[in-house]
Amino acid sequence: MTNPNRPLPLARSEFSDDDPRRIREQLQAVYGHGTHVDCTGGQNLGRYRHVRHSATGFDVDQTDHSGEATLTIAEIGYDTLIWVHAGTLVVRLQDEVGAASRGEMRLLRAASGPVSLQTVDSRLTIVHLRSALPRGSSSPVLLGPRSPDAAALVERTVTYATELMNHGDTAMAETLSDSLARLLRDAVVAGFACGSGNDAATPDSTDPLPATLRAALTYIEADISRRISLADLAREAYATPRTVQYLFRRYLDTTPTAYVRELRLAAARQELLMADRSETTVGATASRWGFGHTGRFAVLYRETYGESPHQTLAR
Repeated sequence: MTNPNRPLPLARSEFSDDDPRRIREQLQAVYGHGTHVDCTGGQNLGRYRHVRHSATGFDVDQTDHSGEATLTIAEIGYDTLIWVHAGTLVVRLQDEVGAASRGEMRLLRAASGPVSLQTVDSRLTIVHLRSALPRGSSSPVLLGPRSPDAAALVERTVTYATELMNHGDTAMAETLSDSLARLLRDAVVAGFACGSGNDAATPDSTDPLPATLRAALTYIEADISRRISLADLAREAYATPRTVQYLFRRYLDTTPTAYVRELRLAAARQELLMADRSETTVGATASRWGFGHTGRFAVLYRETYGESPHQTLAR
């Protein structure tokens, strides 16, 4: 007899294609036969890559699509978190419409009726939670995070889960799958006002970070691949370089240089995890994210992630 408390085997499926018919067939296999894909301005969907990890209590999809399209799913059966790493997303669910761009998250509540996801040059992480979240009687079906700090908490949790599943230690991931499911669920409950009324649809406008620091962060996150100097940040934040350095240390416990480097490393790792070895190289990825010396990039990458960028690309 099967033990219902035993963690389910971790399953991974992946496809990458640029043929519209095959992309539609693969997405229907993942999301159901009521799934439709429409491209804007023609039949060319562009290159589409989809990786799914299935574990006890949740599924995680990582998608990379170089084009513009609308994915319509007949019904959203589980509460679903969408994190936009690149590009733009417009969600339509029942009578609600929401948009998100790079670095933003949206929570879609399980609901009857179709949901449409319109994306442009997008890279997304989508977490499907099989355990229902708390829900108020008048809760909206489309939510934003409570606050920037709440969003950061959810981001760190999702990153931890995806890193564990992408890292290749299947036995560990399977052993921890129950714990990961609870961790993801608890992070989403903490990060989004799941059980509140209508005010839950709007993220908390109270930002604990000073406006000067927020201005510097906004400038960094607008394009982390470009050259960013301390003088640039000071100019954008209308502050002295010393003030900018102090604020980063006081509120983020880091330096501006280290913060930019961390974001670039994370972006490079995400690209390598999603890349096709026949279409990119470690050197090209390093250069694209502002690392001019591939050797130093490789050393820093190994120190941060415990493996070389070539090992990541080879998965």
